[in-house]
Amino acid sequence: MFSRYAALVKNLRGVVLLNPNEEGALDTVKWLSKRFKYRNLGLTPSSVKALGGRVFRPFRELTYPVKPLEALVASLCRRGMPPEISELLVFASSYASPALLVGSTYVSALEEIKVDEVRVCGNLSVPDWKLHLRIADYTVLDMYDVCVEEALTVLRDPSVLPRITAGRRERVAKDKRRYWRIACESGSPLLIYIDNLSVAAKLGVFEGEIYEDWAAALSVVAVVCIPAGLG
Repeated sequence: MFSRYAALVKNLRGVVLLNPNEEGALDTVKWLSKRFKYRNLGLTPSSVKALGGRVFRPFRELTYPVKPLEALVASLCRRGMPPEISELLVFASSYASPALLVGSTYVSALEEIKVDEVRVCGNLSVPDWKLHLRIADYTVLDMYDVCVEEALTVLRDPSVLPRITAGRRERVAKDKRRYWRIACESGSPLLIYIDNLSVAAKLGVFEGEIYEDWAAALSVVAVVCIPAGLG
């Protein structure tokens, strides 16, 4: 529903996915609610369902702003992508927000389709988390406009896809420098870059009926990996 989208999008600071059955995941949800009590965090339909329909501030249930995006999620799922991940990537891109992945349940699946990632050694302090969650927001916003234009170009002329995806890889490599304060070669993933356009193309989504409204959902998504058990 577009009216709900318009009411949420400017004040949204992330789209959250979690497995509430993972040990410590709900503790991290409580931790997030304290960090963002004056801002909104979005929950995908899958997360809302997993939580038994319980949604509390600052969390808000997200809806599809336009019908074709629902068709895109369905197409990704038909081609083997888990619905939880399909929703996370499409909603995060459509709402121009970082994806906030709580716990480790879905990390390996996202690493399989990554463009690049930032790893961190050791635990982050609360100030570090606050700073780098804000930086992740800049990562998304600074790329978003050009990503949407690129996606529109590919939807109209698929032959330019290799050039576009190569350019996105270069852009991501430069963006990683933002995280110099905490990045290390080993350790656990802090931020996973997913190029939705490249992923959709590899899955064959563009071989069927396509919609130009998909462009909003085909940007580069910054997935912030937040450990379970924070509190």
